[in-house]
Amino acid sequence: MSAQQNTGLRKTVRQFALALVACLAVAGGAAVAGSGDAEAPAAPRLMLADDNWPVPTPAPSN
Repeated sequence: MSAQQNTGLRKTVRQFALALVACLAVAGGAAVAGSGDAEAPAAPRLMLADDNWPVPTPAPSN
């Protein structure tokens, strides 16, 4: 194996290791965030599809 091939291989392995560490950090953060207190109330979620919106206002009858 030539020196240039060895350098390219080391660069590839280093980039792979960096990507692996980044993925593990994100997965670890998600695991910590997901393992919070089970008794805590869930945050309200924004409902984008609501069948009751907009509600028409009835016209007053005289």
